[in-house]
Amino acid sequence: MGPMTRAEQAARTRQSALDAARALFAEQGFAATSLQDIADATGVRKANVYYYFKTKTAILDALLDERVSGLDALLAAAESEASVEARRELLIVGFTEEVVRAYRTVAPVDFADPAVRSVHGVAARLEAFTARAAMAFFGLHPSVDQLAGLAVMQDLKPVMRTLDHLPDEELVNVLQRLCRRLIA
Repeated sequence: MGPMTRAEQAARTRQSALDAARALFAEQGFAATSLQDIADATGVRKANVYYYFKTKTAILDALLDERVSGLDALLAAAESEASVEARRELLIVGFTEEVVRAYRTVAPVDFADPAVRSVHGVAARLEAFTARAAMAFFGLHPSVDQLAGLAVMQDLKPVMRTLDHLPDEELVNVLQRLCRRLIA
């Protein structure tokens, strides 16, 4: 394998900046993280980060795109299912597997953080995604209890922190049982 091309190096630097930002946002919060912090954690100059992302908001948008793209694919697959029950099961299984994978492998950005939600467009994107998920889970007329359950499902980090000692498969199974109860 030969030396990296400029395009490959650029893609690697961009991804490294995203990875550093994700970890810093999770560790110290979006508001407390600067572009300089991200550059320092990436091992590049601030100008290099700025080349790919003009603002922290642009980084947050890219991280949100990463997070939502996999869930979008899951929602699309669920929406093709004929029955609400089949959609629910597909969503619960896929969602819990994804959140455990993300929890174990990458520091997740807290999209419930008020500083994150206050960024222009983030709250609207998350609300649109939640509305689409509610439609897939419950159909046209979800009950308030179902909507409350879906809201709780969107932040399973406290449960995962409490049960961090469990192997992945067992943690996924616990979360699946919890989610089934939450949206029943």
